[in-house]
Amino acid sequence: MAIPTDGTNGLSLYGLKEELENNAYVAVIPETYNTEISFLTLALENDINQNSTTRPNTDSWDNGVYEEGAEIKMSDYFGYDHDATVAFVNDKAVSKTLTTSATHSINFVDTDDTFNFTGTTAYTISFWVKAGWSSSLNTNIHMLIGQKEFASYQLSDMIKIMYNESNNRLRIQYGNKTTASDAWYKLAEWLFHSNSGAYAAGYAAAGLGSTYWSASNRGYVNSDDYTMITFTKSGTNAASAMKLYWNANAAGAAPIQTNFGSGSPAMSTTNNRTWSLGSNGVSQGEVKTGNSSATVYNDLSIFQKELSATEVTELYNSGTPMDVTTHSAANKLKGYWKWEGNGNATVSNDDFNINGQSEIVNK
Repeated sequence: MAIPTDGTNGLSLYGLKEELENNAYVAVIPETYNTEISFLTLALENDINQNSTTRPNTDSWDNGVYEEGAEIKMSDYFGYDHDATVAFVNDKAVSKTLTTSATHSINFVDTDDTFNFTGTTAYTISFWVKAGWSSSLNTNIHMLIGQKEFASYQLSDMIKIMYNESNNRLRIQYGNKTTASDAWYKLAEWLFHSNSGAYAAGYAAAGLGSTYWSASNRGYVNSDDYTMITFTKSGTNAASAMKLYWNANAAGAAPIQTNFGSGSPAMSTTNNRTWSLGSNGVSQGEVKTGNSSATVYNDLSIFQKELSATEVTELYNSGTPMDVTTHSAANKLKGYWKWEGNGNATVSNDDFNINGQSEIVNK
């Protein structure tokens, strides 16, 4: 609710306090207008909402916090709306260049262990993608990878999402490798071009038909030609714990599952991890993935929770990217990047660095 701008209800310190605390400025009882309340008291109890189109004199506030001794006039509060919110905007996306090397990458280093998920962590990774590669590449399209910083082996503390173009399969894989002979990983893959047996659910979910996924055959997309890819994982340490959704369509149990090695070596919860979008990771030189035109990514979100089918449907939002901070599972949201002008996170302390010819583009 906005503070009255015409003075009808009598602008007062008590009214301001009631509005800030209870959203009830006009409910103020007139005889309480003279209650002894200072601007400093108001400032200590409440921050100023920077989303309001008009705010108290910004010279008196530092990032919404009152500076003691600064002079504020009553008129500075006219039109102030403590409950104002910024309209959700989704105009931009990030394009992963076809140029090779870490100087053209999209990545960040997680130094505070926010995304140090292990084999027994439940989580969900979701993003919108517009395929830019052509068919018949006989290679892998790496979409997202997290791995130990400065890793000698790609599999070190790794979580990876990739499209195996030569076999028309989407894969999620996690695991760890510490020596040349010591490796442990779990992977799940879905194949899309066979409408039979264990593959039928993936065939129905993607809408690719018998032709492989590419820029010329994107399957089921929204009005902007993006597909929302969502992988979920339960707390069970097994390939069977992972699920795939194409938009809001469940692809069924992974028809290809691999559980390599026993439960050791475990993934570290303290090693820094580098996360790369649209490439195979810093330790592998951030090689280009795909050809033809660049692949474009929109709204990346990471939950520390296995989203249910209903929650994935909510996230898909009938094909319109939503403000994920308003999702019903937002309390489990660990990372959220909208790409509206930069790689800054909406949720998380980790901002993506967009390097070289990788760039923000119109969605």
